[in-house]
Amino acid sequence: MEQFTFPPPPNSQAPEWPGTPLGASNTITRTKTRTAVHDKTLDRVPGRRDELVSAAVEYIARRGVKEALTLQDVIIHGVRVRAITNSPHLHSQWVLNWYSPEEWQKVTGHAPPGQPQVTVYALGGVGDQPEAAYYSRATNTIVFFNTSYYGQLKSWVLGAVGRVLAEEWGIHSIHGACVEKDGQGVLYIAPTGTGKSTSSYGLQATYPNTRFHSDDWVYVRYTYAVRDGRRIAPFEVAPAHGEPVRGYRVFRWLEDHRGESGQARGIDLENRETAVPLSALDLAQPVQAHAYTSEKIFYLRTNLVSSFPLAAYEMLRSPLENVPDVSMKFIDDHAAELDALADDVRRDPGPAGDYFQGMSREQVRAILARLVAFDNGRAMLDITHILPSDRVVMNPMAPTQLGSVILLKRDRRDRTVLESLSLEKFIGRLLRGETPDGKKETAYNAYRAVDDEAERRFIDRLEAEAAQAGGNIEVLYPALRHHPEVPETLAEEIELFRVLFQACRCYDLNTILTTDPKVRGLKEAVAATMGLIAHALAVRQGAVRLAIDDYRRALTGVVST
Repeated sequence: MEQFTFPPPPNSQAPEWPGTPLGASNTITRTKTRTAVHDKTLDRVPGRRDELVSAAVEYIARRGVKEALTLQDVIIHGVRVRAITNSPHLHSQWVLNWYSPEEWQKVTGHAPPGQPQVTVYALGGVGDQPEAAYYSRATNTIVFFNTSYYGQLKSWVLGAVGRVLAEEWGIHSIHGACVEKDGQGVLYIAPTGTGKSTSSYGLQATYPNTRFHSDDWVYVRYTYAVRDGRRIAPFEVAPAHGEPVRGYRVFRWLEDHRGESGQARGIDLENRETAVPLSALDLAQPVQAHAYTSEKIFYLRTNLVSSFPLAAYEMLRSPLENVPDVSMKFIDDHAAELDALADDVRRDPGPAGDYFQGMSREQVRAILARLVAFDNGRAMLDITHILPSDRVVMNPMAPTQLGSVILLKRDRRDRTVLESLSLEKFIGRLLRGETPDGKKETAYNAYRAVDDEAERRFIDRLEAEAAQAGGNIEVLYPALRHHPEVPETLAEEIELFRVLFQACRCYDLNTILTTDPKVRGLKEAVAATMGLIAHALAVRQGAVRLAIDDYRRALTGVVST
């Protein structure tokens, strides 16, 4: 018997349809993950991008006024993105997720750019096209056919915007979550299923003087000190002799050409463009990393309620995507978990408790079961409905200085639970990108707008050469640095992570505390993990290494040095 199901589509071609009611709405999409056909390398084939855009435009012209079509511009970290779609679901999610140009100006005080730099076509019902997703970097164009799954559209748009920001502005787009604690940001980078959302929400919920920052995607600007006290994120260097250098290449150039004359152009912490002589940069001071939010409303997994049940009330007031129906067998098999969650939501002293107290226990368990059953069920959740506005970073142009970066993993074979990382191990982990299910995702970001296969082939070759030489993960970065054939997109990503390492303390956190026989259940494991994170943030120098057998000494105030 199936544990959960989805209502059937009205016809075999429908890309979206209503699910069994829950929340403000519950849309079911035929595709609930990445499309089988997906190509981020359109520019390799001359004319292929034009062919696909022509197919989209011809479909729009052919359908004419027979169906609703929307065109909506949004601003994503200062980049204007235009989406053209006939999907009511995609349009609804799009306008909820991002700032409109008018909202951007109101919230940030900065005028939005006048023209889009990235254009998206997302069309369903195109009979002569497969269900597919395409991307062209040369023209910053994305074309989706016959899929309404918002998760892939959002991720590909973020990847495309990220390419623009890195190459033109030296801004790093990171698939991660961020929380501000005691004025310093902690950035989590992790594959799915290792506790990224749990760690970010948990830290904010556990400790005072914290603010929630980002759930899924973070923009990072790397800044240098200016001798007059300002800080700027340089995006272009014009040396007195030689060609200008732009984007992510600026950082290495500045390190390798200390003392040269010329001019640097950059953005200050108030987001104003400025230019200073190279001699005005104080390169003796450390580089800093400043994190910026990406989304207006968070698009997140509904199974977050497994760790934070009080989120259930606001999810049930939010637009939902792909929340299934559940069988009685699922409810019976997960009875203990569902009962514990039901107790949590019913005893809440606020509106959530009143809401769930008005239902029978069986109704509460059935609702919670639907939210946790499917790993890719989603909610478009306004975090300010859960947290006070002063506990949330609201302005997408307000910088949060990062102090720590934590790479999460879940590897029961490894007894180490917290470890400070060297540059070589930090980059090696990101290059390998090993996930709990045995897959590999470079930088734990499957949606970077790059040729994934070419990058993976190169990394696999590096790993094979390292293995033959008897080396381990730490040799991958030195090997990459001296390799003559590094893919340009990979060189870009790793260079930006190198600068991030310079600006922050970096850690490995292995989220396996449920295997500790002294830990009673998931809730206690999460609380102990939050203690480990707080310990990592408090240690500002020296190496840290804690294992499953001795980590508790850190939770009782003993600091590793």
